Amino acid sequence: MHSKSLIKIVLLILFTATLIWQCSGLVRFKITDQDMQTSTDGWFTAYGSNLRQNTIDTDVLPPYQNSWSKRYKSVVTDQPLAIGSYVLFTLQNGMLAYFDVELGQMVGDGRIAPGFLHSGTINGNVLYYAANLGRETVAALELTTLKRKWESSLPTMNTSPVSWDKYIYVGTENNQIFCLNRNSGEKVWSIPVKATLFGVPAEADGKIYFTDVKGNIYCLSGKTGNIIWEKNLAENIYSGPVIGDKYLFIGSTSGLLYALKPATGEIAWSYESGGSIYGHAAYKNGTVYFGNNAHLMQALDAESGQKIWEFKTKGINNTAPLIGKDLLYFGSWDKYFYVLDRFNGNLIYRQEFKRAIKSSPLIYRDKIYFQTANDHFYCLENQKIVLKTDE
Repeated sequence: MHSKSLIKIVLLILFTATLIWQCSGLVRFKITDQDMQTSTDGWFTAYGSNLRQNTIDTDVLPPYQNSWSKRYKSVVTDQPLAIGSYVLFTLQNGMLAYFDVELGQMVGDGRIAPGFLHSGTINGNVLYYAANLGRETVAALELTTLKRKWESSLPTMNTSPVSWDKYIYVGTENNQIFCLNRNSGEKVWSIPVKATLFGVPAEADGKIYFTDVKGNIYCLSGKTGNIIWEKNLAENIYSGPVIGDKYLFIGSTSGLLYALKPATGEIAWSYESGGSIYGHAAYKNGTVYFGNNAHLMQALDAESGQKIWEFKTKGINNTAPLIGKDLLYFGSWDKYFYVLDRFNGNLIYRQEFKRAIKSSPLIYRDKIYFQTANDHFYCLENQKIVLKTDE
């Protein structure tokens, strides 16, 4: 046997052994058919739905106490997801981790890909994910068996996958949008675009909305891939679109927040926020909320673009705020987790942590989940509930 062939075999064995070891911490999910239905309280995709509004109809009232935490030396992508009794998330180092929300215990973690830039999405009992490293860059992982349903070898992925009908849509670093069959992973169509795609795409009524880093927004037919409209905003865009009742909202590095007409891409209004916008906005009942690099969290009237209020922090705010029933939740690079009155922007509560907060918070079953940079994943509960439980 030639020495080069022997080296290849040894490397393959080492890689396979490493992958098996890294995945050994994964445990099958115990989820029911009801858990997998979108009508339940699950959080199956980043920012709650394909509209990316990041809103819920409940609040967890402060003050808070740390219920539990777990250290991970990587950054959680976008936001945790939730299904059944589990909260799960992917990290930039390629790991998948998940916790039992009732027991407050880690159930499993392990590396499932070389790396991630954005969250996956859950449909049924399957987690669909897109990797920014490696050969198999898009895959479907069955949570109940921990077996890969399929893998696709496509270019490097810079977006979260969005699921609609029987399809999965992803965007690449080398300027392409792919539509894959959700059940098999086979390519249905692909189209070239003008620049690297990035962020979390959105969907409404079978129309898929992607953005690239050069300021282009694309509205596509989910079935055919035909471009319905395309709009260039000139500035760089690293956030993703949020679809409200009337407009599509997107922030740019120039500091402008835009409202576009979803049917045509026509600009309805724009607002100068005072600092670069890198994070997703959030939307509820005629108000759009967003943060920027000028340390501001702001609320605008979605119809007119007029400012309702602004709140000043001491750090960059580049993660999507979570809108509750009456409160607004977000973390900042100043290491504080904030809770505001969402109607007037008044500070209700803040809690300091050791590092900057880098993921959008999730509220699930009366608990709050988020991660601080390359450090701990936290679960917060109302202090009175925690004290009562300890008794």
